Amino acid sequence: MNVLDSESYSYVLVDDDGEWILTFLLGGPVERDVSVALTDDEVTAIAEGDRSTGDIVEQFRDDPAAYEGRRVHPPVRPRRDSEAPDSDS
Repeated sequence: MNVLDSESYSYVLVDDDGEWILTFLLGGPVERDVSVALTDDEVTAIAEGDRSTGDIVEQFRDDPAAYEGRRVHPPVRPRRDSEAPDSDS
């Protein structure tokens, strides 16, 4: 899993074996992580610089119907080095 883009306390975009997954914080009475598998069009728009990851996050926050049927459960978070399995064991 490779981190492609991130903004602290907002979102992280990862490439998980060719699938781009955007995880972002969604506020309300309780703040929660939401992960969404991006469409080919969204991936192309980000890769070609036509849209920023932040623009897509704002669209998703404003209109949950924009990612309907594409949520990934449980939310995807890249592991930190400190969470990696001990390779000496």
